[in-house]
Amino acid sequence: MAVTKVTYLFLIFTLCIQLVHPIIWNPLCWFGECCNKNDIIDDIQRLRATMKRKVYGQHLAESAVDAIQSHLYFKPDKPLTISFHGWAGSGKNYVSSFIAENLYKHGVKSKFVQTFIGRLHFPEASKVYGYKRDLYNWIKGNVSSCSRQLFIFDEVDKMPTDLLNAIKPILDHKGLVEGVDYTRAIFIFLSNTGSNIINQHYLDLWNSGRQRENMKLSDFESLVMKGAFTEKGGFQFSDVVKSNLIDHYIPFLPMQEAHVKECIKDQFRERGITNPTDDDIKEIMSFIEWGPEGVNLFSKTGCKRISAKVGKLVVRKYPEKLRYEL
Repeated sequence: MAVTKVTYLFLIFTLCIQLVHPIIWNPLCWFGECCNKNDIIDDIQRLRATMKRKVYGQHLAESAVDAIQSHLYFKPDKPLTISFHGWAGSGKNYVSSFIAENLYKHGVKSKFVQTFIGRLHFPEASKVYGYKRDLYNWIKGNVSSCSRQLFIFDEVDKMPTDLLNAIKPILDHKGLVEGVDYTRAIFIFLSNTGSNIINQHYLDLWNSGRQRENMKLSDFESLVMKGAFTEKGGFQFSDVVKSNLIDHYIPFLPMQEAHVKECIKDQFRERGITNPTDDDIKEIMSFIEWGPEGVNLFSKTGCKRISAKVGKLVVRKYPEKLRYEL
């Protein structure tokens, strides 16, 4: 009788501990990554702070944090889908990496973060049917093993037309699809489509006297959606767009001089130079091309290439800051 009582109490204790700390009872989690709160950290506060501190001139992109927080804290009826649009160098990849780093302990290296690159993974339009089959099966397999997956599709504008129709059933309001629940997954799409529309509309608003910080997501969203649907790329004439399965279209605005300077200062800080001189900043700024012609309001390459230019300058002028890591 005493043995039975002790055994009963032990089983209850074991069950309670496993519910509270499942990692303790799964030896695989001691050495690898698991689908639990220890490895899927969902640090929304840190993500929000990182966006404010490290992303320049893209206040509209901060709405992505609200969308993610809502998806995590309220029971969703479909996967979260966010599409980032804008010129190269405007911060789309930057923001997607911050999202991964603050949702997952291992960031973009997490086995729960999958990245697809248009020109790398889907280079030949003639093979689109095979790509569609493989993409669907890959997503299904990963979500089956852990529902909290993050899928990042980079260079959507370089993907074959019709490719993303493969995942339309996954993104829809269907609950289970072939026995798999996709509602906890997050899909982020990065594309240059719509960038010319974004830039022109920004210029029109600017010329009308609207300050950048007063521009709203609603000023751009329908234009971006139209660009995604009509311009060549993975979303062109896509059922995903036609069926309104993208929850949020977020424009990345063209970078102006003040934002580019902040990017430059940030790259100096990354290399241990907390107070670069005005001459340092001017030297890097001299490499920036500006447009549109006659206005020269935007950096044509955003903040791209700045890291390499700052690195070269630091090697030449601040050799004492160099660190060699093997």
